Amino acid sequence: MISLRRLGTLAAVLALTAAPALARVEVTLDADTLNDLLADMAPDHAEVALTAGKKLTIQMKDMKVTSFDPTAGPNGGLVTSLRLIVPDLSIDVPVAPRLRLDVHDGADGRKTCLLRFDKVVVNLPLTGSVDIASLLPPLPLMPDSGWIVNSAKGRVRVKPNLVDAKTGAKNIRLAYDLEISPAP
Repeated sequence: MISLRRLGTLAAVLALTAAPALARVEVTLDADTLNDLLADMAPDHAEVALTAGKKLTIQMKDMKVTSFDPTAGPNGGLVTSLRLIVPDLSIDVPVAPRLRLDVHDGADGRKTCLLRFDKVVVNLPLTGSVDIASLLPPLPLMPDSGWIVNSAKGRVRVKPNLVDAKTGAKNIRLAYDLEISPAP
C-alpha cells in the first residue's frame, strides 16, 4: 500500500518528467549594454508616407542612452540622445528622445517588450516645436526567440518567455521563464 506522502512524491516526479522544465532568468541591461544593443537593433532610418505616394526619410544617427526614468509609464523608460537628419528638409539636429518601455501580451499569450519613442521634439524654423515620436518605429528589446543547445543529455530547445520588465535608476531589468524541452 502506498502512503499519501509517497503518492505525493511520485506525482511530483511524474509532473517534472512529463512537462518541459522551467527556469527563471533575469537580465539586467545598463546604459553601455543598451547602447551596444541599440546600435545593432535600431534602424538607421524610418520612411514616412506622405500624400500622393511620396515618402520622407528620417535618419537616426549616434543613438546613446543618457539616463533611465523609472517614472515614465508603468514600466519606466529612458532618455537618449541622437542626431536626427531629414535630408529632404535640410534638417540635421541633435535631439533628446524619451523612450517608454512597453510590455504587450501577444495573441499567443506570450509577452513582448518594446522601446517606443514617447517624445521627440524637433524645433523647426516655420512651425516651431514639433513632436515626431509617432513617426519613428518601436524598437524590440530582447526579441522572443528560441535556440537549440547541445547538452550532456543531448540537444535541448530553450525558449524564453518574458515575465516582467522594469526600469530602475541605472538599468532595465527583464525577467524570463525559460522553457527547456527536448529538441525536435
